[in-house]
Amino acid sequence: MLTHNLHTVLAQRPLGLVFDIDGTLSPFAPTPAEALLYPGVSSLLERARDQTGVHVAIVTGRVIDDGASMVNVDGITYVGTHGLEWSNGLPTASTIEVVSESLAYVQAGKQLLDLAEQELAALPGLIIERKRVGGAIHYRLAPDPEEAREKILTLLTEPTHRLDMRLTEGKCLIEIKSPVVVNKGKALRRFAQHFALQGVVFAGDDRTDLDAVMEIARLRQGGLEALSIVVKDVDTLPVLLENADIIVVEVAGMVRLLHEIVEALS
Repeated sequence: MLTHNLHTVLAQRPLGLVFDIDGTLSPFAPTPAEALLYPGVSSLLERARDQTGVHVAIVTGRVIDDGASMVNVDGITYVGTHGLEWSNGLPTASTIEVVSESLAYVQAGKQLLDLAEQELAALPGLIIERKRVGGAIHYRLAPDPEEAREKILTLLTEPTHRLDMRLTEGKCLIEIKSPVVVNKGKALRRFAQHFALQGVVFAGDDRTDLDAVMEIARLRQGGLEALSIVVKDVDTLPVLLENADIIVVEVAGMVRLLHEIVEALS
């Protein structure tokens, strides 16, 4: 059932609906390549997109091409690598804008990922994901995930610092990033400004979504009707739940709420 506050936000125009993918619209899979959208999500996003004055965005940690191919809905905004990449529409038919300052760190990111591939080859269950700048090392499939995490951090902490790069963490992954500050909160604010939104909803589930959840609160303080949804799972960070306006249980709960949102818009 929709809350009064959510109804208030959904009544605004222009309205923005912004979603993470993994853990929000797609259940976690053993590997990133195996992940699929929850059944019915694409059609719900299309219905939302088709409402007058409604703008839909996908903001993901995945490379923008990868995230967009998963969702495959045209006419919406795609933001990849936590805000590093931006496309108004499917990237296959639109220009991908990349934060230019980050391009100076392409080689440093490649060097760190090469190091991880060489030195951690004997560690089972690791998946290395290369992005335009930096990348991610997934250890969900490691026999001992905590041991894998420690080995990755031990190997990469010093060279990452030396190359002026950054390490951040998500659910069973460690990301190699440039020092250029991009995050989902900044991406959310840019999206709101780009479309001069009067209302905005953000939904996410992971550590990297916290920036957007906190940005929702700042946008609300600035006069926007804004609301955050956090998808709760067994390993959801307490700080996300503490700052959420609405909590739903697992991806299935998020999709049920998305259906209610789309029905309300219609």
